[in-house]
Amino acid sequence: MHHTERLKACLQRVICDPAFPLAELNAWFTPDYCQEVNGERLDYPAFHQHIATLRRHLAGASIEFVATLAQGERVHSTHVVRATRQDGGTLVCKVSGLFTFRGDRICHTDEVTCLLAGSKEDADIGSRR
Repeated sequence: MHHTERLKACLQRVICDPAFPLAELNAWFTPDYCQEVNGERLDYPAFHQHIATLRRHLAGASIEFVATLAQGERVHSTHVVRATRQDGGTLVCKVSGLFTFRGDRICHTDEVTCLLAGSKEDADIGSRR
């Protein structure tokens, strides 16, 4: 599977699939994975905590891929995430991320997440733990 398709499948599964088990993160991300979001660095344990927090906070989400560009082991994606919180509120954020692969797993992400609509409390949605 090409890295672009692998990235799309990963984000759809991890962010949008309500049945996603956290144990499956290892299939998509390397053990030394790190993510930089809006200047904050999350190592693998912090990223795992972030995804667990999103799973508790969000009732559902969808992703619209606006554009992707692949070069070697890297894929840049601009995508829009629309989500519904457990309390029924909604949010929309735009993500610009550079994803680096090692083999078929993501080892690094450099991302900027911008809240376009929703509560100011959700401004940290890209790194919340």
